[in-house]
Amino acid sequence: MLYHGISIMLAPVLVLQGLKVRRTTPRLAEPEGERVGQTGPNPQLSLLILGDSAAAGVGVANQSQALLGQVIEQLSPTLNVNYALFAKTGATTSTTLQAIQQIDTDHPVLGQGHYDVIVTSLGVNDITSSVSCDKWLLQQQALFTLLKERYTPKQILVTALPPLGLFPVLPNPLRWSLGKRANQFNHRLQQLILKLNQQQGNQTRQFTMITLPLDNPQPELTMLDFMRQVMASDGFHPGAPIYNAWASLVVEQIVGGVVVPRCV
Repeated sequence: MLYHGISIMLAPVLVLQGLKVRRTTPRLAEPEGERVGQTGPNPQLSLLILGDSAAAGVGVANQSQALLGQVIEQLSPTLNVNYALFAKTGATTSTTLQAIQQIDTDHPVLGQGHYDVIVTSLGVNDITSSVSCDKWLLQQQALFTLLKERYTPKQILVTALPPLGLFPVLPNPLRWSLGKRANQFNHRLQQLILKLNQQQGNQTRQFTMITLPLDNPQPELTMLDFMRQVMASDGFHPGAPIYNAWASLVVEQIVGGVVVPRCV
């Protein structure tokens, strides 16, 4: 690809810009709030959210505003939920895979035997590291295989990489380069998900890729200005509007997918 050659030529600049962003960007804390629990006396769905700082809710003050809390709130008219969150700032696909492989059965989240739905959010920290797309896809596939074997989920909702090319905190050409890299990773991830679903045969589609529709409803604003409005103060993590939109897509897949609410 053309951008590979350009990125190689720009490598010294990209490295310096990356180091400066890491040094000057404020480090936001993970939000307060419960990460394990249930809604209602008879939960009809078990949910695991797994991943990085975005999965953890960095960018908002409380889990009620983050992905987990928004999913629970939006599901509440339809389903009672057993929920769990395992996410950590800085997590990569590799570190998450290792954590699941090494955990014991006493762990309150990863030690569980089954989840109906698993939502993953991994890739940004992979993108900003030196991992190749091919290696990342192998790690993603290994993670999906382990999740299927360990938790027998009915649905695995795989969150696409966000549009790094629109992150306000990133200067150009770093923003351009990471945006192109994210697009490549997403394209290859979509191909992997298609292949995995085809391998299911006649079974219900198990994997779905969740891509946020970040459309600017205010034409007088540039996309960068719009992203500044909906992202966290650091210009790198989601803000409450993005978590709300992300949760809506997750809930749409759960309610309209293979997990059907039981009559109560």
